Amino acid sequence: MAAPNPNHQPNQFTTDEYVLAYHGPLLYEARILLAESWNESNTLLGSVGPHYFIHYKGWKQTWDEWVPEMRLLKLNEAGFAKRRALLEAQTKKNRPAPPPSSESPAPASVKGKEPKAPTGKKGESSRKRGRDTGLDTEAEYLKRPEVKIVIPDVLKLQLVDDWENVTKNNQLVTLPRKPNVRELLEEYREYVNSTKKERSTRSTALLSEIIAGITLYFDKALGNNLLYRFERAQYVEQKRAAGDKPMSEVYGAEHLLRLFVNFGPFIAYTNIDTESLNILREYINDIMKWMIKEQKRLFVKEYETTTTQYQNLSRT
Repeated sequence: MAAPNPNHQPNQFTTDEYVLAYHGPLLYEARILLAESWNESNTLLGSVGPHYFIHYKGWKQTWDEWVPEMRLLKLNEAGFAKRRALLEAQTKKNRPAPPPSSESPAPASVKGKEPKAPTGKKGESSRKRGRDTGLDTEAEYLKRPEVKIVIPDVLKLQLVDDWENVTKNNQLVTLPRKPNVRELLEEYREYVNSTKKERSTRSTALLSEIIAGITLYFDKALGNNLLYRFERAQYVEQKRAAGDKPMSEVYGAEHLLRLFVNFGPFIAYTNIDTESLNILREYINDIMKWMIKEQKRLFVKEYETTTTQYQNLSRT
């Protein structure tokens, strides 16, 4: 996960402070690892102002993420009262949210567009600002439906190996990949068309749109959300070499799988209707099943060992 060097620390929260942080509809204890104030030129999430890189207490390090200040509350009685109220409301819905520590490892937290309260004086102008920035109020953020993508156990192990190779062994996926993400998804389309599995007319009609959407999500998310910090120097090199070529034509199955791990939060930021959402989820699950069948061919067998020069560069 990319974590840029801090510029200056905002006043409300500080590095090493323990806080309560929104994750989905609930609040969890977290520790602030870095604090920065972002502007239009250095923002990673599309939002500006104070942002914090946090670690959720008791969760895997792979869930560490950048959040805007409005996602945090002070770790005090008022904060705990708010957490209890949210938990009670969630329980009444009979839909308790399991702690992310029980989920599959998330190689890179997909943050998407973080919520930010509109500040316009008129309701209409505030709503317009929300549409322009893609950011919502805290209340709207909490109302978003939970969309869960279940990662098969076989691919969870693939993710763990991927994480260890990059973050522990200082290795990289050799690029460009063959097949790349676009080729991989096109192969899946051909696989679907060649099978006799029954699908609804709407489901069949949406396949091309879904593949195009996944590809677009990948190209948009890769640079800011799907890379470990150690991979960023490689990404910069690939962008320079590729020119206008999209990164879905450079990266492959390893990074596409990272997108699927956190695709649920991404989908929650869209206005997709329920039927289309269910079809999308079914296709993502089917893509992963197909990736398991083709695992030996789609994923690299050995990661690339980096030079000392690259390792030093990646730490700057």
